[in-house]
Amino acid sequence: MPAMWRDMQNPAFENALENGHSLISKILNDTPAAHKAWIHTESLSLDGNDSGKLQYLKEVLNLTTAPALKPISDSLNLGDCLGQIAEGLRLHQTLLTVVSNLALVKPEEVDGLLYDIRDLLIQVKKMQSQTGVTSAPETQEDLKSQLQKNLAPQLEDEYTSQVAAHLVLLHLRDFSQDVSRSFRSMHSILFPDSDSQTTVALN
Repeated sequence: MPAMWRDMQNPAFENALENGHSLISKILNDTPAAHKAWIHTESLSLDGNDSGKLQYLKEVLNLTTAPALKPISDSLNLGDCLGQIAEGLRLHQTLLTVVSNLALVKPEEVDGLLYDIRDLLIQVKKMQSQTGVTSAPETQEDLKSQLQKNLAPQLEDEYTSQVAAHLVLLHLRDFSQDVSRSFRSMHSILFPDSDSQTTVALN
């Protein structure tokens, strides 16, 4: 195991990691409810296949997507891994904020997701601080302004607004699944001797 990984084998990092996994699990559990409360177009389902029209609108909207998370291994730089997670979370925070602000209706479930993403970023920042890697700025004002400018005219149409909201939640769910897997892998590498209760909690 690389020295950087060994340095993270302490209670503070483990606590932040477990808190982070609890939050990403909550996001995954709450995303379907947010989708149900926000999306009223029957053809837009988290588990459905893309129709031709939806595929076209995906290309038109051209929503920024988070980079794919690299698989965790004991040879991967832990700081880089956490940096990828933080970058993706900030992107989804910005996308969800912009699209929900431009939508005609924003259910309280969406605010709940934003609070959870904010709290998760705090836990990731705690883990990053122990790696010695400086976090990137926590706001993405340039991206936020550009998204608002680009999306505002398009989201005046109700169906397109629903598609944008659907895609943001779909991307958030997929990214959250990757983050959950990364957290579980981190825990198995760093704390292989943890008690069974902790192991169950991370599954």
